[in-house]
Amino acid sequence: MSRLASYIVIGVLRGTALVAVALVAVASVIEFAGQLDDVGIASYGLRDALLFVALRIPHTLFRVLPAAALIGSLLALGNMAVHRELVVMRASGVSQYRLLGAVAAAGLVLFVVMLLLGESVAPKLGAYARTARAEALLEDVDTAAARSTFLEDGDRIIKIWRPPDAEGPGQTVRVFDLEGDTGLRAIAEGELILPSDSDVWDIFDYAATEFGETGVTARQSRYIQQDYGFSREILELSEMRADLLELPELGRLIGDLEGRGLDASRYLAAYWGRIASAVSVVLMAMLALPFVLGSLRSAGAGARMIVGLVIGLAYYTFGELSANTGEVFALDPVVAAWAPSGVLFVVTALAVVSLR
Repeated sequence: MSRLASYIVIGVLRGTALVAVALVAVASVIEFAGQLDDVGIASYGLRDALLFVALRIPHTLFRVLPAAALIGSLLALGNMAVHRELVVMRASGVSQYRLLGAVAAAGLVLFVVMLLLGESVAPKLGAYARTARAEALLEDVDTAAARSTFLEDGDRIIKIWRPPDAEGPGQTVRVFDLEGDTGLRAIAEGELILPSDSDVWDIFDYAATEFGETGVTARQSRYIQQDYGFSREILELSEMRADLLELPELGRLIGDLEGRGLDASRYLAAYWGRIASAVSVVLMAMLALPFVLGSLRSAGAGARMIVGLVIGLAYYTFGELSANTGEVFALDPVVAAWAPSGVLFVVTALAVVSLR
């Protein structure tokens, strides 16, 4: 990379970092204010609220980084234009497409940052923050029993939950074996412990009731092993929200749901939406250059920031609208996830072509 390209890349990254810090600070303050209503419930205190917001910072940064890339690029490139640096570059024979390539290189660095955030730091810290908050809020509340997981495989439905007064590592499992649309063939219950090296479930205090043509049969066992076809990994993933899963985990969950004929559209939308968001950060950075070389060449920093905020807000709003509309009207989740980035690509391409 040439010294000129490095100068532009560093300038864009520095501007993006400053804007990202500001946006994350504002978003964190708003999120902290939303947590204040829960402070004082059970053992959830002010320190817990601060910890929750702090652990959510990587997730917040992942969400605001596309807008920060646009605003930061506008400010950095605009500052170069004000000081006539871009004019000197152009007069020295540097083409606008070479400048665009340098800005795109900065966008690729931000793309890598988004992948690192979305695939390691943000999901893990977000999951820990959610768990810690739930445990503090539900410590002495009976509604903790409502934290349950339902799994389905053909005519079998499995409910797994942990009663609030439970002791030890196990969870309560209840298995319903259905017969047809309205019949119940058997029901079983026990304390479930999943071994770390096997998909076989260890069930203690097992009790089952079978309903047959000749009558009702009950049987009990202190300990049995059952293989219901659900791995430990899938069971753990089923208790997670899509935004708290990494892409490989989302992919495995989608494959398992589709293999059982279940609806995986929500997770598909989350999977492709995360990739599309990472791609959008490159497009946002590239979109800044046509504005700076065109309509915003002589504008002040305030005007450039307003333009960046408007475009960033429009992109975020369209993304949320596309995701919600796709879920409500059962649209293709891949199309719904890529729609905002697709529109952004078209706008960026038109803006770049207009530089000729």
